[in-house]
Amino acid sequence: MLQLQKQIIETHAHTFQFNPLSVTCVPSFDRRIASVRDFLPEHTFAILLNAINRQTQHQSVHIPIHKRGAAISYHDLHYRAPEIVAFYHSPELHQWCSFFVGERFVPTPIDDLSSCSVLIYDQAGDRIGWHHDLNFYRGRHFTALLSLVNAGKADGNVSSARLMMRQGKDHTVIPTPANTFVFFEGAFVYHGVTLLREGERRIVLSMTFIQH
Repeated sequence: MLQLQKQIIETHAHTFQFNPLSVTCVPSFDRRIASVRDFLPEHTFAILLNAINRQTQHQSVHIPIHKRGAAISYHDLHYRAPEIVAFYHSPELHQWCSFFVGERFVPTPIDDLSSCSVLIYDQAGDRIGWHHDLNFYRGRHFTALLSLVNAGKADGNVSSARLMMRQGKDHTVIPTPANTFVFFEGAFVYHGVTLLREGERRIVLSMTFIQH
């Protein structure tokens, strides 16, 4: 598996382009969460979206009360969507993540099931309940979400599924139209996603990183 991953990274080493790093376009990380809309240039975003659109199989996930949806695992992505794995390991993405917080980051180990996966919500009632992300590492642990598809019933509308964060009594909606990148410290940000409605679709690339 590690050898396959190395081959994937080498093959796609120069595939992706990123928008330039700029202090002016990166929001404050004071609340341990930040988001950037139109994160990737059109060409790079299209590569990832095409990799997802050719997928016809995924594994259903249903944890009563807490979570319902489907997913493509990190293991399966190596064989079915290597572009996604290469993107997760791209130095430019790591630079962006470091830029948010001012520290260096690396991907979590290959045996960490949360390292990189595609989360698919396409059935009414799909959701994620309120939770913190668990950190099994000594250093800081971060989650990155890239919205690939967020489609409501009407053309041009986003779905009813809302990424929510809660700090104290304050509830905040984090808008996630397609090509929005959200980076947060999940052990400290209480978050969840509201119910999807009939005929809607939401697909998210989920990635985790640890402090280097």
